[in-house]
Amino acid sequence: MGPSVVRSCAVILAAASLLASSCLSRETQYDLAAGRDPLPDWRIAARARAAHGPYVSWKIDLMRGLIEGSSLLYTAMGPVEYRVDGEAGPCLLIIHGGPGGYDQTKALFRDMLGKGFRVISFSRPGYLRTPLEDGKTFEEQADLAAALLDNLHVRQTAVLGYSAGGPVAIHLAARHPDRVRALILECAVTKEWTVSPENFREKLFFGYLMYSDPFLWASDITGRLAPRLVGMSTIEMESTLGKPEARKLMDSIMQDDRRVAVLVDMVKSMSPEELRRDGMDNDVIELRKVGDLPLKSITAPTLILHGTSDADVPVDHALFASSKIPGSELHLVKGGFHVMILTDSIDEITATRLSFLKSHAPE
Repeated sequence: MGPSVVRSCAVILAAASLLASSCLSRETQYDLAAGRDPLPDWRIAARARAAHGPYVSWKIDLMRGLIEGSSLLYTAMGPVEYRVDGEAGPCLLIIHGGPGGYDQTKALFRDMLGKGFRVISFSRPGYLRTPLEDGKTFEEQADLAAALLDNLHVRQTAVLGYSAGGPVAIHLAARHPDRVRALILECAVTKEWTVSPENFREKLFFGYLMYSDPFLWASDITGRLAPRLVGMSTIEMESTLGKPEARKLMDSIMQDDRRVAVLVDMVKSMSPEELRRDGMDNDVIELRKVGDLPLKSITAPTLILHGTSDADVPVDHALFASSKIPGSELHLVKGGFHVMILTDSIDEITATRLSFLKSHAPE
C-alpha cells in the first residue's frame, strides 16, 4: 500500500473515528428527509441531533436529495425507483454496478447525459428504494428491468450494463431480446467474481469501510477539501497502474474540473450505506454464483468496453465475453480502469459509446 494511500486512509479514518453512529432508524431518517417528522416530543435529544448534528444533517440532506431526484413506479414485480434524463430521443437504460443506485449514472456516466438520448436509470433490488424482494437473482433483476420498461411504455431500448450490472444486462438481452436494441458491456462481470484476495484495499473497502456511513461522510468531506487524496486512493484500489502512472493520471485529473467533480459524486453515489447494504451483500453472493451466462444467446449488436488496467473486474472478463457473444465489438482502453470517467481516454470512450449507439438507433 503506497504512502499516499496510507495518508489518505489515515486522514479519513481519523475523522471517522471521531464520529458516533446515528441513533435514528432507517424509517425515521426517510421520514425526516421527506419532510415528515415522526419523532415524539420526548425525543428531544434525537430531534436536536437531527436538526444540528453535522453528520446526521449530511445524511438527511443526502437522503432528501435521493428522494427528490427519483420516482417510484409500481410494476408487476414490485416497486422500482427510477429516473429519466432527457425529454426525447432513443432510450438508453443504464444498469448500475455495486455499490450504487439510480444515482450512479450521474456520478459515472454524466458524459452520456444531454447527448440526444432518453437515459433511464433505476435502482436494482436492495439499493435505495427498490426492495431486495423484487428480485435477488440477476435473472429476476433482468425481468424487473423489463417490467419497468413495460410501465414506462418503452418498447425497445439500448442497454449499458456496468460492472455488477453486467450479468443483469446480459440476462435482459437474452431473456427479452425484442426489448434490447443494442448492448454495451462496460467493465462488466461476465463470469464468476469474488473480492480479490491479493487486493488489500479492495478487501478493506468491501469488508468494512463500505459499511460505515461515518467513513463515507469523512470521504465526502475529504473529496471536497482534498480531492487528490480520494483520487489517488481510487486509482490505486481500482487499477493496476504503477505508482508513477497513477501520479501522472492524478496530475491530469486535477487539471480537469469535470473529473475532479466526479470524485465527490462518486462517494455520494455509495452513500448512505444502510440504503445500499442489502443490494451490495446480495451482489457479492450472486456474483460468486455466476456460472455460464447466456452470452451465446445474445442477438443484439454488442459493444464490449474494458480497461486493460482494471483491478476490480479483470480484462479477461471482456475477452471471455468477446469470444462468446456473436458479432460483438471489443474496445480495450489502454491504461483504462474500473472508473472509466476518470481516465485520460474518457473523451474517446464517450465518442465510442455514442458512435455505437447512433449506428444502432431506430430509423
